[in-house]
Amino acid sequence: MRATSLRALVAGPADPRLDALAATLAEAGVVVRRLPAASDPGTVVPELLAENARERADVVATGLPVVAAAAAERALAGRVWAVLDRLPPPLELLRAAPPEVAAVAAAVRWVVCADEIARGLVDFRVTDAAKRTVVLPLDTPGPPLDAAVRGLLDRTFPAAPWARRPRPLRVGVAGHALHFLAAVTEWLRGLPDVELRIDQVRSFRRQDEEASRELVDWADTIVCEWASPVAAWYSRHKRAGQRLIVRLHRAELYSDWWHGIDVDAVDQVICVSQHYARLTREVTRWPADKIVVIPNYVDSAVLDRPKLPEAELTLGMMGVVPRRKRLDLALDLVERLRAEDPRFTLRVKSQMPWDVAWAWRDEGERAAAWEALSRLRGSPRLADGVVLDPHGADVGLWLRSVGWMLSLSDDESFHLAPAEAMASGAVPLIRPWPGSGTIYDRRWIVGPEAPGVDSDVPVADVVEAMAGLVLRVVRERRWDELREEARAHALRDFDVTAVCERFGRVLVEDLSPALLPEPGPV
Repeated sequence: MRATSLRALVAGPADPRLDALAATLAEAGVVVRRLPAASDPGTVVPELLAENARERADVVATGLPVVAAAAAERALAGRVWAVLDRLPPPLELLRAAPPEVAAVAAAVRWVVCADEIARGLVDFRVTDAAKRTVVLPLDTPGPPLDAAVRGLLDRTFPAAPWARRPRPLRVGVAGHALHFLAAVTEWLRGLPDVELRIDQVRSFRRQDEEASRELVDWADTIVCEWASPVAAWYSRHKRAGQRLIVRLHRAELYSDWWHGIDVDAVDQVICVSQHYARLTREVTRWPADKIVVIPNYVDSAVLDRPKLPEAELTLGMMGVVPRRKRLDLALDLVERLRAEDPRFTLRVKSQMPWDVAWAWRDEGERAAAWEALSRLRGSPRLADGVVLDPHGADVGLWLRSVGWMLSLSDDESFHLAPAEAMASGAVPLIRPWPGSGTIYDRRWIVGPEAPGVDSDVPVADVVEAMAGLVLRVVRERRWDELREEARAHALRDFDVTAVCERFGRVLVEDLSPALLPEPGPV
């Protein structure tokens, strides 16, 4: 459900497409104020600021000078929709994006492109834009534009999952690395009845205690990203009646980071899967009724794009460092598939061991990389069947060419790549690593049926089962059917709107525990 009482200020030079977008926003229930057409930022931006001061609004702007000037204003930061018009021709855009686009990408809410070609080139050239680009078909007003705008409004402004409050909920988020919660904090900033403050600490062990005390004095709820000594400090200093939420990752579980946390002062501990909830209980012995699950999120608005023709015969793999990701099994699989049909291809998007200092110092990582490269050069079936793509933020663009996503690791805490691929309309192929069945529907976990999920299935059997499944689906022309089912699964379980709804609830109430209560003494 979308939040109500939305306002938009539409600004920029005269352009029928911008007028069509303004009309479509109004038809979708947004209160729209179309500023007089102008291309001079010195004229437009003061009026935007004055209107926003009267009543907070998003800004939908075109004309790169106007967009750049609006996005640079602190009062409008994060609420500008940059409508990219009059971009250079594709070949020029491939060579370099306009500097204004690169300058504003990190500060805007959305980078709006007219088509997938422009969107892909902007993604490729502007790293900060890759998770913010969307397509609105401004050249075809009517049902296509109406559907696209309504979908984007639903994504951008979901309603708060609590009853109307007498005053805004004050939320503090503390941690040294907050990128895993970027979409959640952005969502919270967009809610009219939430005030958000960030305690960006220097490291997982070091913080400005004066700033942290101010947050304790102010906030209704504090979320500690990472179960670290910073979370331990907050557990010792929280106020009576103040909610404290701690989000735990794999890294802390196998370290001493969490040891100082007073769990009696913590309302709920968030894990990304039931498997890790169980491990958290076993390792920490924290109360089971405080441990809840909220999965990692994906953004369908950014990832769901039309597939390229070759996608049905293209396997993808994201991340091959460290070697437990098992690039060797991916090579086994594509070699097996190409023995039946040489059109199959494997695309790998990843840093390589020589790009990661700790990995290149590890003899085992270097040896695994050398073995993989030797296989690529020595196998006729692999030599022209594997593409090594550069690591980067342009995942949505890259996934357009991928129809099957591999998850072949020995172990994972969550593994986001299958969820991202599902949101893009690709089919996941997941090895039964421990905990996989507590995150993904078991239909996407591939292996011999007898041993079952989350068991020690021989890797050769997994590869053979995956090859058989892919070949059978392609021959029976069922790939489109499967990928639509995968897309629906991702939208239901992992999309940012669903995950933010759970995060919103945990700020004000306890979620159901991830684990069943342990039986007491008889």
